[in-house]
Amino acid sequence: MNDTVIAALITAGGSTLVAITALRLNYRAFASIDNRFSSLEASVNSRFASVEHRLDIIQAGVKEFYRILAEHDKRLSRLEDKQ
Repeated sequence: MNDTVIAALITAGGSTLVAITALRLNYRAFASIDNRFSSLEASVNSRFASVEHRLDIIQAGVKEFYRILAEHDKRLSRLEDKQ
C-alpha cells in the first residue's frame, strides 16, 4: 500500500475512535444528569405534596370559621329581632 493511503486510514480510524469514545462518555454524563433530574423532581413533588396538605388544612379551618361566623350572625339577628 501507499504511505498516503496508510496515513489516511490511520487518521480516519483515530478520528472515528475519538468520536466513539466521546459519544460513550457523553452518554454516561447524560445518564447521570437524567438521574439527578429525576431525584430533584421527586424532591420537589414531595415538598409540593406537603404544601398542598397544609393548604387543605388551612382551607378546612377557613370553612369552619365562616360556618361559625354565619351561625353567630344568625344568633345576633335573632337577638336584635327580640328587642
